[in-house]
Amino acid sequence: MQTASIFQNVTFQDKKPKMDLLLETNGSKEYRLAFAKGQYLKEHKTAASIIVEIVEGNIDFGVNGSKISLTKGMLVTLEPNVPHDLFAITQSIVRLSIHKKD
Repeated sequence: MQTASIFQNVTFQDKKPKMDLLLETNGSKEYRLAFAKGQYLKEHKTAASIIVEIVEGNIDFGVNGSKISLTKGMLVTLEPNVPHDLFAITQSIVRLSIHKKD
């Protein structure tokens, strides 16, 4: 059994979002991303399916040239190899779940 807190020991960086591994199991990795207002995570892809949850704040989530405004409590899922980017409208905490068995 493992435990972690999305809210404990949160730190924000000046230049780029702070990414912390919270938990890892045989099937998934759980990360916390801490975005200061205005920070941008450039377009990228993951080799596995992901779920992104907005824990605090407001994020513009870009997929295939479209932007979706995500706020606290919203989730989005993507299949492997889908290009996406994130921009923090406000200071935000994001939970990222990566499924390793894809």
